Amino acid sequence: MYHLKQALSGIRRAGFMSVACIIIMTFSLLILGIFLMATANLREILRYAHEKVEIVAFLHDDVTKEAADSLILEVEKIPYVESIRYVSPSSALDRLRAEFGTRSYILDALDVNPLPASIEVTLKPQYRLKARIVGVAERIQQFPQVEDISYGRGWISRLERLVRAVAIADLAVGLVVGIAALVTVSYTVRLTLYARREVIRILKLVGATDGFIMSPFLIEGAIHGLISIAASLLILYLGYRVIYVKIPQAVFVPSQLIAFYIVFAVGVAMLGSWISLRSFLREKVQ
Repeated sequence: MYHLKQALSGIRRAGFMSVACIIIMTFSLLILGIFLMATANLREILRYAHEKVEIVAFLHDDVTKEAADSLILEVEKIPYVESIRYVSPSSALDRLRAEFGTRSYILDALDVNPLPASIEVTLKPQYRLKARIVGVAERIQQFPQVEDISYGRGWISRLERLVRAVAIADLAVGLVVGIAALVTVSYTVRLTLYARREVIRILKLVGATDGFIMSPFLIEGAIHGLISIAASLLILYLGYRVIYVKIPQAVFVPSQLIAFYIVFAVGVAMLGSWISLRSFLREKVQ
């Protein structure tokens, strides 16, 4: 309790410097939060895409229904397959008419149905990853009944690359934010230490340990971090609510990332305090 009172007293005495430190940390953390939320939404898009991805095997025109059934039995033996659906040429044409909507009359000009029969293969959720999808698709294409394969190879690869790029950007921004917060907190604590150097000198003379002297300043750094993270999360959430009105599918930062966010802010703030304290206490207190 004593150390907490001293920390709160130190924040009040620092005045403008404490406020400036919190503002700088808040906006630094807000930038990191924006990148974390962007990553969370890209991962959600990728998860949704993986849920919807299917391997479509187009069959040769001369493949009979019996041959297609035989193919289905063989594909069902692949351990990663969850379900298989046969789509006849007429069913494929009906789907196309539905997609055309009011313009479906265009298809009436066709003399014959140009669409081939196909089978649509859905993998089990845990196997809907690019490497597994490609492996299963290549395996299905080896069957003689199959003429061609489609599974959205291009856009899944691009989306995964984009998620990786944003994740790398998160790390880079986190590093920059961490350095900025360290420097800000260190200078703030340094100024506070010089303002209270007489008190610290007396504590040293009466035998106070470095740990006893450092505790209030470490708590002070933690409080700076908590206030900054609370303010940045509030701003981030208000921004998210604005986006959500226009894009209901948008997601906020997941709880795991919020936990990391809090630990990161408090840890960096306390580390900045500790760096200044160690440097100051090694000097001769005048």
